[in-house]
Amino acid sequence: MKKLLTISFLVLLASCGGKASESNEQVNILENLTYSVDTAVVDAGDDFLNMGSGLGYFDLTSDQNQLMFFEKDPFKLVTIDLNELKVLSKTEFQKEGPNGVGSSVISFQIGPIGELAIQSFNSYSKFNMSGELTESLKVVPEGIDSELANDYQKLYNKAVFDFQKNRIYTQPVSETIKENELNIIDPLSKKVKSFPIPEMKAMGDFSGIYSTKSGENTMYRYFSVSGFMTKENGQLLISAAPKSGFYRLDTETDSIEFVDILHKTVPKQWNITVNNTPTDEATFMEDQRKVNEQLNFMAIRWDETREMYLRFGKKTFLGEKQGDLATYEMFLFAYDKDFNVLGETKIDGLNQVFSSYFWKDGKLWSYVNVDDELGFAVFTFNF
Repeated sequence: MKKLLTISFLVLLASCGGKASESNEQVNILENLTYSVDTAVVDAGDDFLNMGSGLGYFDLTSDQNQLMFFEKDPFKLVTIDLNELKVLSKTEFQKEGPNGVGSSVISFQIGPIGELAIQSFNSYSKFNMSGELTESLKVVPEGIDSELANDYQKLYNKAVFDFQKNRIYTQPVSETIKENELNIIDPLSKKVKSFPIPEMKAMGDFSGIYSTKSGENTMYRYFSVSGFMTKENGQLLISAAPKSGFYRLDTETDSIEFVDILHKTVPKQWNITVNNTPTDEATFMEDQRKVNEQLNFMAIRWDETREMYLRFGKKTFLGEKQGDLATYEMFLFAYDKDFNVLGETKIDGLNQVFSSYFWKDGKLWSYVNVDDELGFAVFTFNF
């Protein structure tokens, strides 16, 4: 790896706590975890990268050698060589017109044969790498509630495109749905398969909205929890911050199951209640603080190098008054290919939250802004 700026240190982390594993118990592979960190900066060459909005939405090629993200004003697809740490190309995309991607990208994915699936607030399409629209993925499907079918923003919530199967996975948001669902949409036939995912109800259970009026205007403040839907190691994984368990869809058989994960050092779900529609600011702030201070499970990622799934968790402690910096506690969990728990630990000494992160060659890359240049904190976890 080419390192233009290096921060080198090694931290010995404390064990997970509790008594040592006995001979008939599963060994905790993260018990004596150590890590080191380097910082790498991308060479923009004679040009420069506009990092005013951070890295934003990005994706990696299947070989993990290239990263792509959209630079704004003008709207350009930037391709980064992660091995050489340099910009390979910038390709301008249109916001409007027959090849328009929309005013703001809210997600995009890189396909295996040089295709992109790009979603904006009002469009969802496939493009080639030259910026030409090749197929619209925004369809009005048949066989579901007509109001939902015609409401793009609700129907296409958390959309993930499956290039191999040429179909879309979504978690619709609508008051007409009695329970949470996973929808599989075929953009060609416009047919839909729906599967109940009731455990994802936790997303709404721990959210809150507080409204105040000022004359004729109404101001809204929100807190909510994160949910994740990712395609990892050939499976679709659906999870939410309040639960260790998650849904797994076998994309070959379209069979779905809830995988209930039990850790030894942390509870499997939150044991709190919040007011979803608080009528006073004190209750809103108390519940927001309460939700942040729980262990929020993060997305499950497949580490091809180790052939295991890795997942972080975080607790956020807000400052006493507005403007105070938040502090964090970070956790790491490891599972085998069948989601048996291999290890778990609180990462003492790590008080930062990973930003726009990904795993590459067994190392974790987290976006950092280095003097307005694109950089990454590269973590080597030893276990």
